[in-house]
Amino acid sequence: MLKQDGRAVVVVGNSILQGVEIPVDNILSDLAGRHGLSTDNIHIIRHKRVGASIVSSSVRQGAKTTAKLYESAVVLRRT
Repeated sequence: MLKQDGRAVVVVGNSILQGVEIPVDNILSDLAGRHGLSTDNIHIIRHKRVGASIVSSSVRQGAKTTAKLYESAVVLRRT
């Protein structure tokens, strides 16, 4: 729950499934808008992600793809 004009920051990472990028930050922003929140900003906070789930992925091994892994902070506000 957020008070009127309250803000929340949600940190998310995008995903890549079989070479197709899933922009989780944009999806979260869209879903929030459908539930009475507005997006103040989306800040990219890290351009390269690491972790057990992606260490063996083709993206981390240098495969040719235009998709990039990143993390972003989505700043939401209750309107």
